[in-house]
Amino acid sequence: MDTKFISEVTKWMKTTDLAEFCYEKDGDCIEIKTKEALPEPTEFSCSLTAVTSPAVGIYRMAEKGQSLVLTEGQIVAEGDVLGMVETVSQKHIVKAHLSGKLRVAAAKDGAPVEFGLPLFFIEK
Repeated sequence: MDTKFISEVTKWMKTTDLAEFCYEKDGDCIEIKTKEALPEPTEFSCSLTAVTSPAVGIYRMAEKGQSLVLTEGQIVAEGDVLGMVETVSQKHIVKAHLSGKLRVAAAKDGAPVEFGLPLFFIEK
């Protein structure tokens, strides 16, 4: 592709409000992006895994008369009981799905919860 043509396209781009321009002819291709062009999406990764509510109901840390103390930073093992969700007809146990460090304890004792609401976040 001719450098004169590329210079002309670059000058023309400055006079428009285009952020990106792509031109192809006879197998040659040119692509120009200005500073205003959106960046390519990046892949997001997170080491936190949510433990969600298994039902709609009231979150309880423990049965009446028992105590369960969960603190952020505490190590939990897969299968550890993290509380329960009481519904009208039954109690659903909330367990850790993996071993790791409890990073966020969003659940509050006695608070209403919805199905799928994140109650805890565990770091692998």
